[in-house]
Amino acid sequence: MACALAFSTLGAPAAAATIIKDPNPPKYSVEIEPHLNVQYFYATYGAHGFGPGVRFGIPIVSPGFIKTINNSVAISFGADIFYLQPNEKRFCDRAGCYDYEGKGFWALYSPVTMQWNFWITEKWSAFGEPGVVLRTLVSEDSACDRKWGCKTNDSFVWWSFYAGARFHFSDRMALTLRAGYPTGVSVGLSIF
Repeated sequence: MACALAFSTLGAPAAAATIIKDPNPPKYSVEIEPHLNVQYFYATYGAHGFGPGVRFGIPIVSPGFIKTINNSVAISFGADIFYLQPNEKRFCDRAGCYDYEGKGFWALYSPVTMQWNFWITEKWSAFGEPGVVLRTLVSEDSACDRKWGCKTNDSFVWWSFYAGARFHFSDRMALTLRAGYPTGVSVGLSIF
């Protein structure tokens, strides 16, 4: 609901003058973003999940890589906790199809990304985040299949990419929407 309200203001003729050509990004020392995650697909197990998370962003280059526009670069890191519930009992790949015993399990994702911010108007900013994510299974439940066997309390590193937008409703707070791989979609509140 909050996202729909925020994104519905796109067509409003409010004072949304573009600031992208002004290479003077907002100054902040840290961004704290508590959020809620919804994961639409988990790796090979066909699981969907949800859970809380938090991200921290620390600016490292301001203005960013393109000195003629309003951009900045930050290091973003945090933690996302998911409860994942498999929705299918069969997995197929090029090697064949496998049945598995899918049980619900908890997972901790620890992302570290380079966050490239673009300050478009006083109310809107966008960002891209390439990086890596360490996924750690933190449940005693296991997911088993004929190909991989049972996995309990394992860790894995993935490449990651996210894209997102912020609706700034004050100088120090913004509604943030992020989507990407491997953790899906999150909606949160950025506090600068």
